[in-house]
Amino acid sequence: MIHGPASALDLTLSPAPQSTRVACSLRRASPLAAAPRRQVVRCQATGGGGGGQWPDGARPPSAPRPSGERERSMLVNEEVVYFIFQLDLDTQLQRCLNYEAYEAAQEVRKKRTRVDEAVAAMRDRKSRNTGAPASATRLGAADFAAEGLRLRTEMQRAIEAENYSEAAKYRDLLKELETASKKAAALAAEWDTTNAGAGGPKLRLGQRVTHTQLGYRAVVVGWDAQCCESEDWISQSKADKLKGGIRQVFYHLLVDARDWEYDPHLPPVAYVAEELLTCPELDTAEDGQPGKSWSEMYGNDPLQHPYLYILFLGMDGRGDYVPCRQLRDKYSVQRRDVYRPGEEDKKD
Repeated sequence: MIHGPASALDLTLSPAPQSTRVACSLRRASPLAAAPRRQVVRCQATGGGGGGQWPDGARPPSAPRPSGERERSMLVNEEVVYFIFQLDLDTQLQRCLNYEAYEAAQEVRKKRTRVDEAVAAMRDRKSRNTGAPASATRLGAADFAAEGLRLRTEMQRAIEAENYSEAAKYRDLLKELETASKKAAALAAEWDTTNAGAGGPKLRLGQRVTHTQLGYRAVVVGWDAQCCESEDWISQSKADKLKGGIRQVFYHLLVDARDWEYDPHLPPVAYVAEELLTCPELDTAEDGQPGKSWSEMYGNDPLQHPYLYILFLGMDGRGDYVPCRQLRDKYSVQRRDVYRPGEEDKKD
């Protein structure tokens, strides 16, 4: 189940399989095949942080939360859900183009545009919370990649039709897009909330962590160089009372479903300051050498979360999770292969 505020943005995703371990999966069928039974996933484009209208019976955003829930973040959940939508729609678009289902591709593009507009609104709210100019976060690499895919496809179609003047037009548009992408990247780098400075964040994408005060288990799915939440959220979570305050790295976490009481009206993600998180690798490190792995300390019991199997490819040899390529690209992270002892010689 994808969790989100009540509906200003309706998108259709395939239903999750009935499984206790795989709680969410985007089933991708051929666009030419008959559509299976589907469910409508709703997510609001406004109202991150303290805002957002949740279904009847939900706790009002301004109401005090139990201490274990204060780090739940609607804003971070919104960002993660939109990213999942982008992943699925980009896959649908590529499949439509592969099958030359161009009318279906146009419909997918319209949905992708709606998601991009919602992402832009979400980024504007984050930028206002941090004081960054809104234009610095308006377009991301995924937006340029999707438009580049569309232009290359149209150019290829024009070439195949021997319409070379039309192909030249798309070639010029591609050049303009590449120039705009470089300018946007330079501006975004100046104000990038995911850039944690020269040292970078201490924790990695996919790394399994525990909360030092509340003890819950989680996996890192993203971060901001400083807190991007609203003043209302900061006040309720007491983030401004921390030793490092709100000007430290804040991580996006998928919290193990066994450690947080399930509530369909609350986001299943946490937004946590770096000083409140730890992992075996940091706790047991000695003389600059990495410490014990999660597997060595706690075994290979998988984390349970509805978003996990969409954003990660599986578990690595140390018990952490391997992020998908698109998630690595979002945070400019290189692929990191970790093998179990004895498996190094089996790799291709």
